[in-house]
Amino acid sequence: MPDTGLDEKGVDYGAGTGARGHARCRALLDAAAALFVEKGYAGTSLSDILRVAGGSRTTLYAHFGDKDGLFRAMMDEYCARVLDGMAPDTLAFDGPTGSVSEQSVDPEERLVRIALHIMHALTEQQTTAILRTLISEGARIPDLAETFVRVGPERIRDRMAGCLRELAAAGRIRVADADVAAQSFCGMVTGNLLMERLILPDRPVDMPAVEAYVRASVSLFLRGTAPPRDAS
Repeated sequence: MPDTGLDEKGVDYGAGTGARGHARCRALLDAAAALFVEKGYAGTSLSDILRVAGGSRTTLYAHFGDKDGLFRAMMDEYCARVLDGMAPDTLAFDGPTGSVSEQSVDPEERLVRIALHIMHALTEQQTTAILRTLISEGARIPDLAETFVRVGPERIRDRMAGCLRELAAAGRIRVADADVAAQSFCGMVTGNLLMERLILPDRPVDMPAVEAYVRASVSLFLRGTAPPRDAS
């Protein structure tokens, strides 16, 4: 795939001119995302995308290179959106000054909010479409799966590890290795949902049951990382 100059959210502001070029990118990405969910990657053609989005193949090639480039941009943008929902100002329980203190941090509710954000992302149809495409196309485009792991799961674990370090610094939990703890936490709270979404993507998700499972998992995690009883 040629270098398309995509920004961190997968949108090419270099091709085209100003707002018009941005609008063309947006229309192509939105059409591709909807069609990949509806018809799957293999079942979606460039003609399908252009029929929905409008424009020409020349425009599409200038912005994204080809269908692989469109999927890559959609995947990057999706991962960035999931990470935006885990930003410190979105999920932190901080004091008025923005600093983390022992009194202002509620570890259980903070971890529940993060876990539910991850679980809601897993229930989205776009998540299933991306993962199924990576499984089916991974052998043909091996770097695509590696890119997804780098910009998605690895960054989520890094963000999670940062949260755990903050809680440990505030004396609310005790972890020897925040990176390992973050990996364990993510695996624990996602449980079997990811596998079920891949195998049975059309099965309705019982969100109250998901939330109950998340809260039980967070409670179990916190019991395992509780500081000593004599700690302040």
